[in-house]
Amino acid sequence: MRAEDSTKPMADVSSIPRDGGAITAEWVESALATGGHPLPRRLKGIRVEEIGVGAGILGQVLRCHLQRDTDQGGLHDGQPTVREGDRSTPETLIVKLPSVKAKNRRMSKRLALYRREYEFYRDLGSRVPLRTPALYHAQFEPGSHRFALVLEDLRGLEVVDQVAGATPAQARRAIRALARMHGAFWNRTHEPPLAAFYDSTNPRLRPIVQTVYLASLVRTLEHSGDRFSSTTRQLAEAFGMNLTDHAATLAACPQTFTHGDYRLDNLFFAQDGTDDVAAIDWQNSGTNCGAYDLAYFLIGNLTVPVRRQIEREVVEEYHDVLLGAGVRDFTRDECWRLYRLNSLGPLLTNIIACGGLDRDSDRSRRLIEIGLARSLAALEDLDVADFFPKGRGAAYHASRLAYRAYGALHGVL
Repeated sequence: MRAEDSTKPMADVSSIPRDGGAITAEWVESALATGGHPLPRRLKGIRVEEIGVGAGILGQVLRCHLQRDTDQGGLHDGQPTVREGDRSTPETLIVKLPSVKAKNRRMSKRLALYRREYEFYRDLGSRVPLRTPALYHAQFEPGSHRFALVLEDLRGLEVVDQVAGATPAQARRAIRALARMHGAFWNRTHEPPLAAFYDSTNPRLRPIVQTVYLASLVRTLEHSGDRFSSTTRQLAEAFGMNLTDHAATLAACPQTFTHGDYRLDNLFFAQDGTDDVAAIDWQNSGTNCGAYDLAYFLIGNLTVPVRRQIEREVVEEYHDVLLGAGVRDFTRDECWRLYRLNSLGPLLTNIIACGGLDRDSDRSRRLIEIGLARSLAALEDLDVADFFPKGRGAAYHASRLAYRAYGALHGVL
């Protein structure tokens, strides 16, 4: 299926549902027809099930069960009764919508998260060598960043609990799949279709991300400060002061296409144990240093003891797969250095999630707490202080002054 055949705009942007309660059978029929996938018969109704609680922090993830009269040979309440000739008709669909939380929507618009995912499915989803859900329809409103995606439901594949963490075997499968995708685009981000895609290292984004991080760090310390040792607190603060320089360093590294949120809640595994891995939730995708995804997964999705046990071997396997995909002039030592350098990425994400988002479910809070603990442990294990400059220039002192002033207003620093 070609992406351009699936994204013709619906005539009325205001038709984008605001939540699951606004998704109707008529809207689903219209969305599928506009995307080039008309249903052979009208729907009797739909049943909408929210499945993103605790995982879809920045958006709504909804499963729509298609309901049709059984005497028409269609589907009823999501049960497969497809007649011969209707094999392409899905039993269920996934619909993604913006968060119902205004705070989360503002954050997503500021970081272009909804636009990135829309553009990924429209322009790139069918071209990456990593399985993604088939796209049936995509809709996006540039002014408000309201959007709707209608996607394949990847039921039948194995899911792994991110809180419990991946096993060594699952981690290796996930990283091999990731490396194949990275290898396909390694140092080719200047070529179509990536040339016009979102650049995660864009210099204009650096002060925005730094501001968001430092403000979130203040709020994180306010309610989770006891999770930091004196060392990790100093490292988290030093990272904030040097964040723009760190981003510039990453921009100078080998670039590829990255998922940006490569974690277990966004992955599906083949149940036969093969390397067939599917990835969803491409809101953070863009061109970046490939080791960002590598560090993000290993640090955030393994328990600390398992990460410590296997990370060297897995990073080496990642490097081997890259070489097999044709990557050259990239040594194992350099790969390990970039892994350590990018170990600050999970800290950035977890601080922003901990201090800057509404977390109204127990699982959301648990995910963020565990993610923060795992990223703080990695700060000390991987000696990230080596990457902070010893000298402190004007940008550092300006950032520190702003951070201290903001923290003083909140009574934290």
